Amino acid sequence: MEKVLISSGTKQKITVTVDSNLIADIDNFTNNRSAAVEEALFLWRQQQFEAKLREFYLNRSGNALKDDENWSEVTQDNAIANWDESTENS
Repeated sequence: MEKVLISSGTKQKITVTVDSNLIADIDNFTNNRSAAVEEALFLWRQQQFEAKLREFYLNRSGNALKDDENWSEVTQDNAIANWDESTENS
């Protein structure tokens, strides 16, 4: 998966307390602690978003699922019909 980090361009300085062993590990991988922490926060935010999205889809009502199924069938049927018409006219 390609890593894409989007920054607003403005940064805010913060102070955090982190386990010294974790900092030692970070320092073994990079000379830029700020970039490592920023990337970790981007990844954490993405995981939170994905968890909320997964929760939403796993907790949908039966009516919502039925509506999605109906919509899917109609659009698939229309796509097939349009495909058939376009290949006949070629």
